[in-house]
Amino acid sequence: MKKSIQDYTEYLFHCTFTDESFDPEDHEDHLKASWELFDAYDWANIYPIWKQYLHSHCDTPAKVINFVNLYVYYEAGDKSIPDPIDFISYLYYRVDMDQYWDEAGELFESLAINILTHAKLVNMIADPYYSPLKDERILNGIARWRARCGKTQ
Repeated sequence: MKKSIQDYTEYLFHCTFTDESFDPEDHEDHLKASWELFDAYDWANIYPIWKQYLHSHCDTPAKVINFVNLYVYYEAGDKSIPDPIDFISYLYYRVDMDQYWDEAGELFESLAINILTHAKLVNMIADPYYSPLKDERILNGIARWRARCGKTQ
């Protein structure tokens, strides 16, 4: 019986990226499962479920940071998404970089630049010093999330 996208998603994200037991060398079970998922289903069908998982299960900065680590580990940051500004803004809305920069600043910045580059919304050759946290589109998106969901969540 074929696993559903939801089944894969629960397995792939219901773990802790920084745990020593997570995908030890030569036993990358989660990574292999992500490859199975990408082979079995179209990314256009996977992404909305992953985004829903983020919104419904990642209710603390630590859980959002874990989600982003896993998202990057599964190489999803290399895939195009239909709502790059909204997605990135939500991540920054949930995780205050003034407080969590050391833990997640470079991770989030790298993912944001990757997603925005794929969407052709950023050109790092033309703007090599681009910073998502100085991008008015991202800042406006964060403000929209705060207005919609409250200042902190």
